Amino acid sequence: MTSLITILDDESSAAFNVAHAIAALGWMPEVRPLARAGLTASEASSPAHLVLVTGSAPATMQATIDELVAAQLGHAALVGIGNGALALALALGVRLPEERPVGPGIVEVCHDGCLAFGNLNYRFRARIPRLPHLGREALPEFLEMTATTPSGALLAFRHQTHPCEGVLFHPESSGTPEGLRWFANVFGVRASS
Repeated sequence: MTSLITILDDESSAAFNVAHAIAALGWMPEVRPLARAGLTASEASSPAHLVLVTGSAPATMQATIDELVAAQLGHAALVGIGNGALALALALGVRLPEERPVGPGIVEVCHDGCLAFGNLNYRFRARIPRLPHLGREALPEFLEMTATTPSGALLAFRHQTHPCEGVLFHPESSGTPEGLRWFANVFGVRASS
């Protein structure tokens, strides 16, 4: 089983773990430094999936991410993980509050049952970085919440018309037991239970 999956990394340690989690499902992702992403909408070898993994949000290279998202939205499936999801959200128009009152640590995830979460327990535990407390009001109309904490803080979102989603938790972490199944759902196959 192969797939064109490119992980764009701003030298955060999470990218290594994300690549290994994806490889455990049979894919061989390519990891590229975000500084040398070199991807445009017209590039013939454009990957099927672009995975954003950043060490902070807004990312050190947020302007590069903004350009990349503008060029790739509708051409490649965009996936943001952890702070990479926040960087993706910023590129799509979400505004982050200054304070970050949620996490870091383990939280309970409640999801809507969409494809990415379809075969996961409705409530599961996941590791998160330090996050802003975002609700539905923080999202542009074209983004929908797909997972929250029990108190309603945003943990995942998806674009309504393009293959684009972000999870503010870390599916690659040992603190997220459902993580491999989430990756399998996102990249198109179901992990064996």
